[in-house]
Amino acid sequence: MLSKTFLCICASFLLTLPALAQEEGELAIDFSGIELTRGDTITLSDYRGRVVFVDFWASWCLPCLVSLPAYEKIRNELGTEQFEIIAINVDENTEDGLEFLEDNPVSYPVIADPEGEIGIPYKVRSLPVSYLIDQQGEVVASYRSFSPGDEVELKRQIQSLFLP
Repeated sequence: MLSKTFLCICASFLLTLPALAQEEGELAIDFSGIELTRGDTITLSDYRGRVVFVDFWASWCLPCLVSLPAYEKIRNELGTEQFEIIAINVDENTEDGLEFLEDNPVSYPVIADPEGEIGIPYKVRSLPVSYLIDQQGEVVASYRSFSPGDEVELKRQIQSLFLP
């Protein structure tokens, strides 16, 4: 049987979760992870000075399967001098994400997060979920879901953040 103290601690923790969620206007919560295909350590704060699009996805998520190639096209069109995409694969079995990437390769970094440790402070409850972060590390927009055509407005928003 669980103790009352333990239950109170758990309840207190759960009450703090909404405060951890990323909101527009806040600094993005930093994270690190191992890149799936190259094995490099990727850290969000290493991209400070660039616009960053962070995308949480899974191989079983149908909108995710459409969004990844669309994001790849945006990255290819905009280049990486002022912009980068970091994808966070949340498949419980990392091999599922790797298999998807073998058939649908992307050039941007993809981090494995099978335990959801990166996704917890970003309040990832459904997929896809994405965040647009400016050069100072501030969240300027968040996106829940993806439909074909959404990439047109996303590209416009990204370009609006570029320095002249």
